Amino acid sequence: MITGYEGVSCTGKTSLIAEVAAAGNDPLVVPCYYHAAPAPALLPNPVAATASEQLEGLAVLLGVEERRRKAAEEADAEGRDVLLDRTVDTFLAHTYAIAQLHGHLIMDKARQLVCASAPLLPDLTIVLHADPAVLAARAARRPGMPTVFYAPEFTRHFEAYFHHQALTPRCIHLDSSRPTTRELASAALRHITQARGAVAAHRPRRTR
Repeated sequence: MITGYEGVSCTGKTSLIAEVAAAGNDPLVVPCYYHAAPAPALLPNPVAATASEQLEGLAVLLGVEERRRKAAEEADAEGRDVLLDRTVDTFLAHTYAIAQLHGHLIMDKARQLVCASAPLLPDLTIVLHADPAVLAARAARRPGMPTVFYAPEFTRHFEAYFHHQALTPRCIHLDSSRPTTRELASAALRHITQARGAVAAHRPRRTR
């Protein structure tokens, strides 16, 4: 089964993934785009100045996604659990948030570009969210992180995307503000167990 983990920076995705992986079936954890990229310095600016620049950056990220997808599909074919630290929906959620903040009218083109890449969609996506004050406190312990990745106005639009426009066939939302990572993992595993039966009975198509 393939699960995806989403949310803005500092919501606790990586910590949750580690806990869930410990309960998985020979799991493969696919790292986020920054860690999967062969040259992270070449990744696009998180805040594009123009619509064209934002679409060009999306194309770069889809190149990184191709590497991640191959590893995930191989592990999935072997019957292993696959945990994706971010999914292709991150691209569109980020694009949507920046478009809303800067008036870039590109969502239709961005969605077409992502869908044309035959993206790997998880069987279940778990979206984490946290109070702005909690995100700011966690970010303070990670110096150098661009503030846009957890800014309240960006977060509001990023999360709105997952409520109305996500490609993922199944999506649940968990509040990571106060639970411990172990408590959060217990909640996530309950949802994963429920989804696993549905996946086994009728695995959904991975693109739409």
